[in-house]
Amino acid sequence: MNNLLFVFLTGTLISFGQTLSVGPNSSININSSSSLSVDGLELAPNEAYTISGPNTIDRSNGPIVVGDNTSINRVYELSAELSNYSGILNFKYLESELNSILEADLVLEVLNTNGVWTSVPASIDEANNTLSYDFTELVGFTSVTASDVSATLTVKPVLLDGYVRVYPNPTTDFLHIVSNTAQKATLFNTAGQKILETNNATALDVIDLPSGVYLLNLTNGQNQISTFKIIKK
Repeated sequence: MNNLLFVFLTGTLISFGQTLSVGPNSSININSSSSLSVDGLELAPNEAYTISGPNTIDRSNGPIVVGDNTSINRVYELSAELSNYSGILNFKYLESELNSILEADLVLEVLNTNGVWTSVPASIDEANNTLSYDFTELVGFTSVTASDVSATLTVKPVLLDGYVRVYPNPTTDFLHIVSNTAQKATLFNTAGQKILETNNATALDVIDLPSGVYLLNLTNGQNQISTFKIIKK
């Protein structure tokens, strides 16, 4: 007979070591006023959230490498997807793990069950070596790491339910968005600040923006999100 384990986290931060294991027929329930930390990866959900077993969260000290692109030397891997999560994700790192990536250029990367890495414009706290991002839309992920904002950890592009194309990239004036479904476009700078937002977007005027790297989130009617790295010249 399997033992049943139900852990309720209320109004506090509970920390585990390098591995968290949730067995079959077991679960960890995190209230909205609580958070769960696994060796530097902290989940602080916007509302009560349950991690059901079987599932494990492990931390590896090697990078994700795709061609010439690499993450930092810290990757959290889950044996099963954390699905339908919304809330803050805090990712701690050591300077010795940066793999020659500048802290100011770090973005958070999450891997979905389709094997696609998506970068999000996390806030960077260099004093405490922490990346933070608040997922206001429901997401699911099986791995978490950090990389350079200009890196691409996924060989294939992120595809939503339907066809999506953003061009030209790099751009000097306008970004054109081609899709067979309506898209809400939100543009962030690398500090995580929202620069532009528009519904039913077909083009974005970026001519007055400073040169640099930006992150464009496109959200369709099913709340599916795709993130594109945009270079403004």
